[in-house]
Amino acid sequence: MRLATSVERRRRIRRAVRHVERRLQAEPDAQMKLAELADVACLSLFHFIRLYQQAVGETPQATLRRLRLQTARRRLAADPTISVTEIAFDSGYESSQAFTRAYRRQFGIVPSAQSECVSLLESVDATVVELPALMMRTMDIERSWAGAWSAYDELMGRLEIAAVPILNQNVFGVFSPTRIFAHACARENDFVDGRFRLEQRCLDGGWHACLSGQPDAVWRRLDRDTALKNARSSDRSILMRYLNDPSYRVDVEQKIRLYIPLEAGVRPEDLSLLL
Repeated sequence: MRLATSVERRRRIRRAVRHVERRLQAEPDAQMKLAELADVACLSLFHFIRLYQQAVGETPQATLRRLRLQTARRRLAADPTISVTEIAFDSGYESSQAFTRAYRRQFGIVPSAQSECVSLLESVDATVVELPALMMRTMDIERSWAGAWSAYDELMGRLEIAAVPILNQNVFGVFSPTRIFAHACARENDFVDGRFRLEQRCLDGGWHACLSGQPDAVWRRLDRDTALKNARSSDRSILMRYLNDPSYRVDVEQKIRLYIPLEAGVRPEDLSLLL
């Protein structure tokens, strides 16, 4: 497979995923046909289904069911006065019983406002870790989100062509101290090495605050926590690891791990937010 083919396929499948996200945000009970998604991806129906399942790891129908249930879960968390029956019908189910069965299969609990009282978007795991120096193969990117997507797609395309197993990909983004997205990179290992012909870059190790969760919630935690602001280094890069592929996940499903370098001399116990 050529690199251009891999990159273009990623872009087409991402368009379909984003289309599903937008439609369900506007119409929770939207009944999208596969032909509609194939048209968005500019693929024949046969090729779309095959490439989608290969890229995302599930069928388009499974994605639609899962996202409808996640939308319902967020509504339960946001509005304790809404009834399960109302959400079931809004989500396209013919009865509350059918909705409850699907909900339990997906989340392991029955739907209720009480069980979803904690906002899913605000769930951030925090700790302090000591990182070793990390050797990376990196790609510089433009200072725009379009540039970031282009570099990310090319990096993932190179990993795909080289048949690097998912567990060995270890894809990161490197941000300058002022939060400019500067590099897309893959951690060097037995599969990711000089065959990629990318710049080799060593990132400093040391103590880092580690925040894991949905991207918006993680960055919001970084911005709002005074203790972390005072403890973080002002001249070392922030490292972001992708815990899943953001091209194939809607915004609320994306997961990242942010490593924020700490000033020399800062002890883990000094960060009250992590105690």
